Amino acid sequence: MSSSFSYLFQALVLRQQGCLMDLVDPKLGSNFNKEETMRMTKVALLCTNPSPALRPTMSAVVSMLEGKLGIEELVNDPRIYGDDFRFVALRDKYDELQRQTSTEAETLIDHTVTGSSSTSAQDLYPRDLYSL
Repeated sequence: MSSSFSYLFQALVLRQQGCLMDLVDPKLGSNFNKEETMRMTKVALLCTNPSPALRPTMSAVVSMLEGKLGIEELVNDPRIYGDDFRFVALRDKYDELQRQTSTEAETLIDHTVTGSSSTSAQDLYPRDLYSL
């Protein structure tokens, strides 16, 4: 699973458990504003909704981060990410096959370029345009 999906999945699980503060780097200790951290995290999760139509606009994001607009309760249900998470493995396999096919094609090209050929340019193109 790619790391971006892993982080998102972890954040969604922590949100369900009511433990979003667990996302904060422990190295910070208590040297951060918890209210701002929660606001930023909730807004970030709103922006990850798989449906672009359900994501907040940038102006709404800015207003929410500034505290001028209330943060709507998270509409995105973690279950709607299911298809995305399921297809990550499929996409990774496809990428692996693409790399493998690309490597095989490069090997074939290298073999063809270094090999000998009995076909010449004269065989491929007519000498006289009127002979077409």
